[in-house]
Amino acid sequence: MFSKQKNVTLEISLDDDFNGIMYGLPEESYGCKLKGKVILKNKNSLPVKHLLFVFLGKTSVSCGPPMSSNRPEFSESQTIFRKQCVFHKSETTNRKIHAGTHEYFFEFDLPGNLPSSFQGSRGKIEYSCSAILARPLFRNDILVKKPIYIKRCLMDEMLSHNSTFTEGVLDGRISYQINTPIIAYREGGLVQTELTLKHMNSDTVIEAVEYGLKERIHYHTTGEQDLTILADVDEDRYPLGKKKVPIDSFFHAGSDPIRINFRLCPWVSSDIDSPLINVHHKLTYNICVTETISAETENASSVNASTITSSAQGSRRYSVPTSTRNLERGEGRRRTYRNSSLLPNNRNSRTFSIKTILNNSSQNKIVKSHLHFEIPIIITTKSCKPRQQAPLYTSIDQPPDYVIASMIPPPPEYEDAYESIEEDVSDDEYEM
Repeated sequence: MFSKQKNVTLEISLDDDFNGIMYGLPEESYGCKLKGKVILKNKNSLPVKHLLFVFLGKTSVSCGPPMSSNRPEFSESQTIFRKQCVFHKSETTNRKIHAGTHEYFFEFDLPGNLPSSFQGSRGKIEYSCSAILARPLFRNDILVKKPIYIKRCLMDEMLSHNSTFTEGVLDGRISYQINTPIIAYREGGLVQTELTLKHMNSDTVIEAVEYGLKERIHYHTTGEQDLTILADVDEDRYPLGKKKVPIDSFFHAGSDPIRINFRLCPWVSSDIDSPLINVHHKLTYNICVTETISAETENASSVNASTITSSAQGSRRYSVPTSTRNLERGEGRRRTYRNSSLLPNNRNSRTFSIKTILNNSSQNKIVKSHLHFEIPIIITTKSCKPRQQAPLYTSIDQPPDYVIASMIPPPPEYEDAYESIEEDVSDDEYEM
């Protein structure tokens, strides 16, 4: 980083060995060492008040509603860590720095509990180092700033193959067994899972499995600062999206595991626990199932009720006294004929209603639903430790060496299949 001042350049240079990685848990990590130098180049004698180097870590959040997220009562910022080195001070040294190139070295330890760098929609965790050249009155100060990225590594590459076994039952319809990794690194880490699904009844069919990596970001304020209230916001995102795997129930047996493999990339943030921001990850699975629901029981009850009603109407009798019956037989016949013409045909209507109910009972209802479960997973940063050098060869496993080219064995001879093919083709052409 260079300043824009003429005749004066200010630069911050870090050692090549610095990678900003904290190894281990925050309460167990030894941290890392920040080393570098501040380079000042000035053509003329330069009056200064002081020259200092500052390393600063800050976190800030905004937890308000969408239209007022930046209001002060929903915002909070904290200083995570601050360290400074004073290189030049006019009160104790000369007020001027003579012309030339000057290098000021710094070295200090960063604590192991620093959270990883993070940039989100409602908050951030950032680190930077600055070189400040304060000049006398009526002179512009010179400031250069360099961002620092802090990362945390919780495992070695050998531990990335450890997995955990989980099983359960979803809504009493699907039982699952799954093997998932406990931890994975965000720089190309492979997530390998084996999922076994079994339906609890024959009416349930598994159609597809939708999976993805869910990243939950929890922003919150502490309410300890002035004009700040307690507020928190949860944000769920899928940095790698989701993918659906169709399952053919005809070829897929219930005991065969479904293998789901995918790799991570730096779009995924690492797990973070800080005073204002927390980031955690889960593997999410949505099981798409269809279930056939038969209405025979309900229709059977409706059939019984309609049958009882119609039989009661058909067996109904009317009694008339004998004397009255003989006197009014002719008139009764005409009344019976006239009344019977006004009544509906109960036999035909009863037959039609039973057929309708039986037809409805033969129609099954198919219901689609989604069953959901989640498995926690830890996302961390890949280690940048240098690999160990290969051991020296012994006399037994040392590869052969050849002094001259004639000592190299000749390559094996293969039958030339192209000539036979050409001969077959030429014969066919000749016959045609």
